[in-house]
Amino acid sequence: MTKQYLIYEVTPRCNYNCLYCYNVWKADDKYPPGELAIKEIKHLFNKVLVDIHLEWIILSGGEPLLHKNINEIIKFLKEKNQRIGIATNGSLLKIDNVHKLIEDGIGYFEISLNSTNVDNYKRLCRSDSLKKVKNAILLVKKKKIPLTVSFTVTRINLNDIEKVIDLCYAFSVDTIALNRFVPGGEGIENKEELTISKKDLESVLKIANEKSSKHKIPINITIPIEDCEIKHAQYPRLNFGTCGCGESKWVIDPVGNLRTCEQNPEILGNLLEKSFTELSQMKSVKDFRNNNINEKCHDCGYIKNCGGGCRFVDKLA
Repeated sequence: MTKQYLIYEVTPRCNYNCLYCYNVWKADDKYPPGELAIKEIKHLFNKVLVDIHLEWIILSGGEPLLHKNINEIIKFLKEKNQRIGIATNGSLLKIDNVHKLIEDGIGYFEISLNSTNVDNYKRLCRSDSLKKVKNAILLVKKKKIPLTVSFTVTRINLNDIEKVIDLCYAFSVDTIALNRFVPGGEGIENKEELTISKKDLESVLKIANEKSSKHKIPINITIPIEDCEIKHAQYPRLNFGTCGCGESKWVIDPVGNLRTCEQNPEILGNLLEKSFTELSQMKSVKDFRNNNINEKCHDCGYIKNCGGGCRFVDKLA
């Protein structure tokens, strides 16, 4: 069985309302609402884990800590011998629940930090919880649990990248995930305000490369950047990702629907009703994989470096 990486959006609810939020239900009021009860979640994963071997299950949302059964979900998956991470905005992490999350089975945290500037943070996240998030990062690191800080580059915060990387170094963060803004969900409405240019992206990559070299902190570019557009070799300290959506990475939404990607609103079907094998082999999955950002991708010698790029970003200008 091929190893797979799964993101489980446990709840659509969130205590933030970020301008750049990619959650697909933010752009479609007809998207199936709700979230699964713990009994349904256990049934779903009992089915899914028969079909696939998962390298990691990452619990996300919305804000996953808002699900009333989050600890029971984690304990159940741990009993299934799964490696479990959690992606959170960090504002709800405190001493007691950080300890309990780790005790129940969380082996990896990802906390979003898109600015160290109070005004920019509040504008992007529509929250004044920056101080709480900084404290959460320190709490997790005290537990010596692997921690990634994620940073989404927009026109609002692109000049904040240097200070964010410096803070991550000072707080002994293990890795940084650097993402360019992708216009999905709430971000569609704010596309003009948030979208960066190719020149902006190159500037951010240059700073990130220099800071990674100076601080010896790994920085992963997790939204694929096409090597034919921006040469990866110019930034040797950065780890450029490739698109594995609908191939090695999958998403389960709050009501159990399978999708190829966090950004993709297309529902393949519900895993409570059909098997992962059946849904993952649908023609629409193959069509998604073949829908590269550029018609020339299949003949491009660089495609192995980006997987055809992210299907949901506009071509760099």
